[in-house]
Amino acid sequence: MLKKILEILIFAITLAMGFYFQWEIANFVFFILFIFLILHPIPSRFAAGSAIIFLLATAFLTVFKQNDLAETVAIWAYYLMIFTAMLSFGELRKEEEKDII
Repeated sequence: MLKKILEILIFAITLAMGFYFQWEIANFVFFILFIFLILHPIPSRFAAGSAIIFLLATAFLTVFKQNDLAETVAIWAYYLMIFTAMLSFGELRKEEEKDII
């Protein structure tokens, strides 16, 4: 029960930060996703696959002269690469704990 209350409090603080700093909606969504992935990790291959898709989309958008959208998608790919690294470190830590036990 305490864990659920703490999660709700963390997300409330996240919402308050987003409104206070007046983040764009996409950056706000990625920050909420980042907090969610810290609290509830998923396999890092999903974040890595998404980053690859966004990088490919960036290349295609650049070829088709959609530079503003390409820049935005490249930033999202960068966020996903950060998520991948964070999730990979978590997976490594879990593997090391298994090896110790």
